[in-house]
Amino acid sequence: MTATLHQVYLMTADLEASTRFFETALGLERTETGDRSVAFETGSCALKLEADFDASTLAEFGLEPPGANRGDGAVVVLEVDDVRATHDRAVEAGADVLVPPREVPWGRELFLVRSPAGYVIEVSRPT
Repeated sequence: MTATLHQVYLMTADLEASTRFFETALGLERTETGDRSVAFETGSCALKLEADFDASTLAEFGLEPPGANRGDGAVVVLEVDDVRATHDRAVEAGADVLVPPREVPWGRELFLVRSPAGYVIEVSRPT
């Protein structure tokens, strides 16, 4: 069996703020806009921001409402051509940069930034 990652979606209580973060701070281009969601094409799969579902919809799928710390233990990796230019763009947009650009021993240049919904985004490229 071959599997392809088609889409990653992140639930957010503030769709507008999260959309602005991915467009302004990280420079992603919107490919789809719905009533409750926004999608960005990222190459291998789409990144989709989804407005929080109500409790009854979540229960239908056996899911709990997301907690306040949505990004606990998870990191979304976004590969870019120019880490430092993307970092500068994020800083200019007022993003919450957790780790400034640096090269790491596993062969990447990266920085970490937190989205308005609390997700940690690793912005990186191979060195």
